[in-house]
Amino acid sequence: MLHDSLYKSIKALLLSVTSYMLLRTLLQRPLSSASRLAKMTAHFSSNTPSSSSNGASVAGVSLQDLPKSNTFTSNLPPDPEFRTPSDSHNAPRQDLGPHMVKGALYTYVRPEETLDPEILGISPAAMRDIGIQAGEEDTPEFKALVAGNKIYWDPSTEKGIYPWAQCYGGYQFGSWAGQLGDGRAISLFESTNPSTKTPYEIQLKGAGRTPYSRFADGKAVLRSSIREFIVSEALNALHIPSTRALSLTLAPKSKVRRERIEPGAIVARFAQSWLRIGTFDILRARGDRKNIRKLATYVAENVYSGWTSFPSILPGSASATSFSTINPTRNVPPEKTEGEAPGEENRFARLYREIARR
Repeated sequence: MLHDSLYKSIKALLLSVTSYMLLRTLLQRPLSSASRLAKMTAHFSSNTPSSSSNGASVAGVSLQDLPKSNTFTSNLPPDPEFRTPSDSHNAPRQDLGPHMVKGALYTYVRPEETLDPEILGISPAAMRDIGIQAGEEDTPEFKALVAGNKIYWDPSTEKGIYPWAQCYGGYQFGSWAGQLGDGRAISLFESTNPSTKTPYEIQLKGAGRTPYSRFADGKAVLRSSIREFIVSEALNALHIPSTRALSLTLAPKSKVRRERIEPGAIVARFAQSWLRIGTFDILRARGDRKNIRKLATYVAENVYSGWTSFPSILPGSASATSFSTINPTRNVPPEKTEGEAPGEENRFARLYREIARR
């Protein structure tokens, strides 16, 4: 169980978020911190146990039976230093630390082992939305998975899905920072809810160093992990689009140095895609046109609904409020180029327009 001082931190955090005043009632009676987190998470969703947060009826399946895939790593180029899962798996874990990654969009990397993990909280709504059956959170397989102690790849057969960390770039403090990437996040697999067919990418935050950790340790402290776990699911309950949180796991043997030594934790989180503008930015900054096209093709065909789902070029007479602007024509053949020189637009321009519209 958590120390009393952490209970006070949790209470202060919750009371500071005025949007979540409904959680105040849960602080009125003494509870263990783990029990408190479980109650708070259950309170986020008013759905019945048999329905997902979008209202669909969902029975759920076991983790073993949950459909899993790795379309991201199957379609995009890996880190040339670890081209295959075996290359990464056979390397000492400390060799998978920071280095410059070029001509690639990810690195195969496994989570670091977590000793004596303790699950502090589970989101029932997240379980239902992913398609995991109730009660699965009590199984050894689930507990090992969300602690980073299980992956769905067999070293004896080299079959299955190997975890990865994504390469991307971005800006920090107003300046281009170059290569950033998943410095403390590791994706385990992509899942598909068997009932709703909604895809998600399951990821662990705080699971250890990656090639993108730079000078950091790849860990997450408990206080920030509590915040992400609670706020992610609260936003979803308020119907505000956000990344989601499945579980919060304490890593009691992980002592993380920040301003002081703090307990470590892992958040199992998920989103339909963890791609971002920075994934394109790093390739643009390096002049990697070939991989920009590969990435754009992957986004069009695997994240969106295909090339024909994107909006057509707007008529020159269209105003910002015209019907053709608000509801543009779609179903344009992928190979078709629209418009006249010098303003022709191909399928990649249509993809860009769809991203900008969203």
